[in-house]
Amino acid sequence: MQAGVKPIKKGCILKNRILFVDDEQNVLDGIRRQLRRQFNIDTALGPDEGLSYFEEGRSYAVVVSDMRMPNMDGISFLNRVRRISPSTVRMMLTGNADQKTASDAVNKGNIFRFMNKPCPTETMAMHLNDALLQFELVNAEKELLENTLKGSVEVLVDILSLTNPVAFSRAERIKYYMSQCVQALGRHDCWKFEVAAMFSQMGYVTIPTDIMEKSFAGMELTDAESAMIAEHAKDTYRMIDKIPRLEDVGKMIEVMDSGACGEYEEDAVALGGQLLRTIIEFDKRMLQGARPYQALHAMRQSTVPFNERLLKLLEEVQPPQIEKTVKCILIEDLHVGMVLAEDIRSNSNTLIVSKGQSVNGLMQRRLANFLQQKTIGNKVRVYEERQVFTV
Repeated sequence: MQAGVKPIKKGCILKNRILFVDDEQNVLDGIRRQLRRQFNIDTALGPDEGLSYFEEGRSYAVVVSDMRMPNMDGISFLNRVRRISPSTVRMMLTGNADQKTASDAVNKGNIFRFMNKPCPTETMAMHLNDALLQFELVNAEKELLENTLKGSVEVLVDILSLTNPVAFSRAERIKYYMSQCVQALGRHDCWKFEVAAMFSQMGYVTIPTDIMEKSFAGMELTDAESAMIAEHAKDTYRMIDKIPRLEDVGKMIEVMDSGACGEYEEDAVALGGQLLRTIIEFDKRMLQGARPYQALHAMRQSTVPFNERLLKLLEEVQPPQIEKTVKCILIEDLHVGMVLAEDIRSNSNTLIVSKGQSVNGLMQRRLANFLQQKTIGNKVRVYEERQVFTV
């Protein structure tokens, strides 16, 4: 370890630290002297040492690499950093100033900024500040997706669970299948597919529950009822089209009922539509009593083809399993996390909550209100332990 550098515990995240990598110690020492008062800097003598820092669990906001180094050039090194730590901003500082090097650095290494040696201290400081700002912007975007957007989705899905429990139960199953499929495909944008799965049934809030139950059970519908069902995807798309960051999600839902699924698609929107259509058809056949192999066989015989690769993915997916030990309790004794073992219906036989749903706070309050009005019974059966949708 270099003199003056404190040891860093494994797993420590150096959010605003910068790593300089060069094969000349005197260059690294000069950078440290020039910039140590303005920035938190670590240095690594060569690409192997730089990569070892990441392997130890360190994480940097910015990495600045030389181009010409033994064993591994700067472009290759920064590509390795990109794979290990995608959010790290990558820059290059080199005396090899030919046009091809600059072009390769930007195009192959996705370099944020290219600097030539010697680089004045003021110029380098300006570039480093820009890189740190870029890092903050990228992480703010990530936080938006993971926290703000996720929270908004959860609220909307909770509303769906209350307004249309049949659609909510189906959405939970579709998300369960979707999660396993996209993970098996090695997608890095799984969240889009999972959100699309949960939102795919949102349009059913406009459809009466009894019509939905008929449709899901495979019963014959009138022309008017069929028209309602056919419009649900468009209704869902209209609901979420204006939500920032959900443009692709909305398009997945919009295209899920259009066209054949015979050819596998890599594009997220096209693949999302294919997966939704395939999974929804699979779930529909399962709901009507088919076993997984029977559902898949029927889909392979369908006049409108489904992509064989996606069908093979579903062959590997285990259907949702629910613990079968059941007990009867008072509605007021329901607590968050319990799983309903039966539908809860009103005295007039209107479905309030579907079997298999996990109890949350909104459901507790809704059932308490129905109970207070004496429109539902005061007892319900629940599964003894929660073992729903285990992967």
